[in-house]
Amino acid sequence: MRSLQIAGVAFITGFSGAIMPGTMLVLTIGQVSAHGFWAAPAIVAGHALLELVVVGALIGGLRTVLENRVVRGSVGIAGGLALLYMGWDMYRHAEGQAIDLTQRQQALPWGMLILQGAVVCIVNPYFTAWWATVGAGQMAQLKPENVREYLAFYLGHEMSDVVWYCFVGVVIALGGRLINLSWLIVGCAVVVSALGVWFVYSGVKVMREGEVIVR
Repeated sequence: MRSLQIAGVAFITGFSGAIMPGTMLVLTIGQVSAHGFWAAPAIVAGHALLELVVVGALIGGLRTVLENRVVRGSVGIAGGLALLYMGWDMYRHAEGQAIDLTQRQQALPWGMLILQGAVVCIVNPYFTAWWATVGAGQMAQLKPENVREYLAFYLGHEMSDVVWYCFVGVVIALGGRLINLSWLIVGCAVVVSALGVWFVYSGVKVMREGEVIVR
């Protein structure tokens, strides 16, 4: 049950980031137009490999320090505040948001597609900022305790990318030309803001009482 809770929170927060237009989305649209649907999971695979390294680094760097409840609470609060800002920013930019699915690029070799799935994230400052705040905040909030729970965290996060980018790939493969994002972004903004409030509240509670939140 705890593993499912961890995966669910990781999925929701990851999905909120996945739907926001960025360099990975541009790459996916262009390469699905050139290759077909399977370019989308290939790009996501490269992204997932990069995030495996990131999550491993977070585990190695935070596992010991998060035993200190003040540190864990502080990191959780920082992650919650980042989520609140993200939710507000998503809401204020939601109106009129749409994805043009007609962009085309020169087809890349399949191996290069996987590599590019990682590269476009490495050069994106948002990627680093997200993991330094929201990603670390989730780790502090959820505090996985064994291999199964760490795996649930990683897979839950990656499933958000799989679901969204494969959806985009299917729409393009079926001849779609536009996806209206406004209502989807508003819905995610509400959920992300609610998670942000929970993270901040729980972080304060951990600092004051040393309680473990997710059980």
